[in-house]
Amino acid sequence: MGAPPGYRPSAWVHLLHQLPRADFHLRPVPSGFAPRDQEYQQALLLVTALAGLGLGLTLIFIAVYLIRFCCCRPPEPPGAKSPPPGGGCVTWSCIAALLCRHWHWFLWQQRDQ
Repeated sequence: MGAPPGYRPSAWVHLLHQLPRADFHLRPVPSGFAPRDQEYQQALLLVTALAGLGLGLTLIFIAVYLIRFCCCRPPEPPGAKSPPPGGGCVTWSCIAALLCRHWHWFLWQQRDQ
């Protein structure tokens, strides 16, 4: 089964298909497309697990940063002027990102119906 007429894979597709693949025993897997092959499925699961691990670590680092940024402020010396309220750039950025993500998910669900 070939590619549809006029389809040109992007550089990302070429890059990802050139990465070496390995199964759970770290044995090399052929680079051909074989979705029913057990070794191919294991290689995909391994790549997905690595991507999930990277995502999890990123979210943990962001959570630690936000907790440290928002909750661990040094005490102000007596008589010092505090900054005016209304800041919170990080907080509003996180809220905007969550709203955009939720809106994208909602549109994706509407498309499937």
